[in-house]
Amino acid sequence: MPSRSVTHATRLTDLHGGRSPMCRRVFRAAAALLGEGCAGGLSMPALAARARVAPATVIAHFPSVDAVLAELYLHRVSNLPLVVDPDSPVAARVSGQLRAVTLVMADEPTLAAACSQALLRADDPAVLSARNRIGAEVQRRIAAALGTGAWPEVQDTLETVFWGALLQVQSRAIDYRDMANRLDTMLSLILPDDAR
Repeated sequence: MPSRSVTHATRLTDLHGGRSPMCRRVFRAAAALLGEGCAGGLSMPALAARARVAPATVIAHFPSVDAVLAELYLHRVSNLPLVVDPDSPVAARVSGQLRAVTLVMADEPTLAAACSQALLRADDPAVLSARNRIGAEVQRRIAAALGTGAWPEVQDTLETVFWGALLQVQSRAIDYRDMANRLDTMLSLILPDDAR
């Protein structure tokens, strides 16, 4: 039974009602192929072959390789645990949530770069949908960490800082771990030390 001082937040319902085993196999195939240095050659037939499913099945679930990568990122982020200790200072709570999302692919730089590139697409409705759901997940995590009564402007500021930080990582200006540490500094400037 969870402690009274810890809040467990439930997940948003995934658009696909949880990921099917086939989708998870495609995600594992994409991660494996990119981990092997196949970034330029990542294709639907290659994904289907690696996942051992028919290409038509992959295409029925994902209209493009970019959609696969966007959904893979969403899958990773939405599967992160969301546990908030209300007795911790607010900056520590927000830091815990943003650090988890920031580091979700820190150990897989090629995959992280491919997912980031895919998420920047503006002409693929499936990518736009995944990007909106990722934004909603980040928003939910920040709201849970801030707790009730937080000013909407504070939440908006934290979201803007987070997305700006990730953009810096995507431009290769800084790596994920250094950015997670830098986010802690930014949070300490935005959130008061004594806030609970």
